[in-house]
Amino acid sequence: MLLFRAAVLAGCIAVASSASAQVTDPNMSCAEYLKISAAAGPTPKTGDATMDKMAAELETKMKDYCTKNPNTKAMEAAAKALGG
Repeated sequence: MLLFRAAVLAGCIAVASSASAQVTDPNMSCAEYLKISAAAGPTPKTGDATMDKMAAELETKMKDYCTKNPNTKAMEAAAKALGG
């Protein structure tokens, strides 16, 4: 079971890194993330329904967190979205 959870988490991270609004700068604020995310459009589909659903949920959680905390680092929002 632990191995399965690790695989799912790795998949989420892979999807998150391929999301349209990547957090590439550790100092990026949530406000900057939201601006880039809006310009990039929706998360691209992978063809895998489960991964697409996880990516959409992750992006929604990040956007919700960043909307409430625009001065916070986007990396913190990503950690919160992943359950950290």
